[in-house]
Amino acid sequence: MCATASNPDVPAALAARIAAAKRLVVATHDRPDGDAIGSMMALALAARAAGKSVETTLAEPVPRRYAFLTAGEKLLDAAGFARAAAASDCIAIVDTSSMDQLRALASSIPALRDRLVIIDHHRTREDLAAVTWADPAAAATGILVVELLDKLDWPLTPAVAQAVMTAIGADTGWMQYANTDGRALRIAARCLEAGVAVDELYRTLFLNDRPERLALTSRLLSSLKLHANGRLAVMTLTREDFSATGAGPDETENLINEALRIGSVSVALLLVEQGSEIRGSLRSRTPAGGGAALDVAAVAQSLGGGGHARAAGFRQATTMEQARAAALAAVERALP
Repeated sequence: MCATASNPDVPAALAARIAAAKRLVVATHDRPDGDAIGSMMALALAARAAGKSVETTLAEPVPRRYAFLTAGEKLLDAAGFARAAAASDCIAIVDTSSMDQLRALASSIPALRDRLVIIDHHRTREDLAAVTWADPAAAATGILVVELLDKLDWPLTPAVAQAVMTAIGADTGWMQYANTDGRALRIAARCLEAGVAVDELYRTLFLNDRPERLALTSRLLSSLKLHANGRLAVMTLTREDFSATGAGPDETENLINEALRIGSVSVALLLVEQGSEIRGSLRSRTPAGGGAALDVAAVAQSLGGGGHARAAGFRQATTMEQARAAALAAVERALP
């Protein structure tokens, strides 16, 4: 497929920098999810296949669910990133352009601006790089990575396709969310044509939980409270919940969606106590009676975070009670 014809929006400056780089470092955000890790590995694997020296960075441990994508990969920590970036031609950050999501790498990033490029699909962003490609219309950053590969005339190999399909599946809820569109489905079809066994990948991602995660889910559901006439569901997970179940913070991904099983709920809020912070996640959907879904990115921004219109997050150095009160008030103010 001719990328120039099919997707003229890939910035020429971005493609030129990636193409010219002999030594490339690829990184993504704190608390990486499937789109973050899938996009990072897709770009790294494709660049290596094109003959480039590539190093990858994750400042936090790989979530168990996505460990298969990085098997055998020597992932750099924050100190390793600083050393590798200093000797690289280009540094690519995928799936974020917000410094708040790059805390572990924050001290290194300002000095790298002239060699830094960003590929992202979030609405919330900052001017951090020489070239930023931010397309909120894309369902996943993995889609943008494929469109960049097309622009560079790099092939979609089976390994790259598996990483991309993981990215798309993670951010579309395996094609169930409202952001699933023809663009996402066309890229997904290409991944299948490249050899991805979609049933096996789905099982690896979503039917492979530890018993500890199910125990954590039980405690999560026991915390559920409804507000705003049943339209808002609030759930919490404390340090005690993790200690009692043996589950890890990386096993909370997608748990917020449990509240959306309730027909009346159009907004879900999950608050997780982690270290000295409370991490908040917000999800929204079209109300059962019709109308527009709440823009939770705007709500998250009012709480110091950001994200997508229907999936956003924030974190606050406060107590669970204070974070709950602030978030509850912010959502209730924003609800029609």
